[in-house]
Amino acid sequence: MHPMFLRLLLLAPLLWLGACATAPDGRPAMPADDLTLALQAGDCRAAFDRMETGAGTPADRRLSVAQLCIQTGDFTRARRAAGAFLASAPGHPDEDYAAYLHALAGFGEWSRATTADPEVRIREGRAVSREIINYLRERPLSQYGEELAPRLVRLREGIAAAEFALAEQARQRGDRSLARARADYVLQYYPRTQAAADAARLLMDMPDP
Repeated sequence: MHPMFLRLLLLAPLLWLGACATAPDGRPAMPADDLTLALQAGDCRAAFDRMETGAGTPADRRLSVAQLCIQTGDFTRARRAAGAFLASAPGHPDEDYAAYLHALAGFGEWSRATTADPEVRIREGRAVSREIINYLRERPLSQYGEELAPRLVRLREGIAAAEFALAEQARQRGDRSLARARADYVLQYYPRTQAAADAARLLMDMPDP
């Protein structure tokens, strides 16, 4: 069974709890709290807000919020919820899964970022890459490693593209020396990427004087 499917079961008790109107012996069931209701509704924002304001939110509920927010594409809240879990429950049996969600949400944030500043893209991309690499190094037997490893390829392509964008900016400013240096850097450190092919063409178009 796929690990992500297994983890969907984290939410099952909450959904079941809210669906029950009476306890097994016929007594009225305890009313669901606001966080449970938000999880049932699939409302990441509301669930995250309830998690933030609730005193002593249990670790497993923080993980449920992180998972819900990943599923709804709210990577910023997913990352914060997973981070809150990791900070509040070191050594928890689900620490591996929480670290996976944290890294996955970081990749989602980076992929969806709207900033066009190459230096920001490079800095943030490298940070996410380091987190994923550390995860794979520290948890070589993790069942989630195969989910994260392919993201490194996409990060490398994206960072290389941002590095080449700096070379192109230098060329457009007329700074041929810097443009060539940055293109050389892409060729050296990001071979076999689209950016490396673009850098090679730039160097061909700007031969040494």
